[in-house]
Amino acid sequence: MNKYSELTTEQKLACLSLFPKKAKKDENWSIRQEAYQILGYTEESKKDEHWAIRMGAYRALGYTEEAKKDSDSDVRQEAYQILGYTEEAKNDEEWEIRNEAETYFQIKNQE
Repeated sequence: MNKYSELTTEQKLACLSLFPKKAKKDENWSIRQEAYQILGYTEESKKDEHWAIRMGAYRALGYTEEAKKDSDSDVRQEAYQILGYTEEAKNDEEWEIRNEAETYFQIKNQE
């Protein structure tokens, strides 16, 4: 059998179930993402370097306050949308998050 490191991307994807631990640590983020999607997200995947994997993990495992502090604005924005905006969101570096926070509080304050 070939060593995992010698397999092509296509071979790695076809054999995720044979090498689950290695696939979840592969240098190629798309292989890691496929591995988590098929084999299951873990708390470890919330700390992956790639934002799409972290977002997938939060979607599968549930958003937490931790997600509101993610380095990627898309992850933070989705976390605020699901968990609710906070005052700190009004000061986020991403203008879309600040804008949504203002909208959120305008509507919330009308209740």
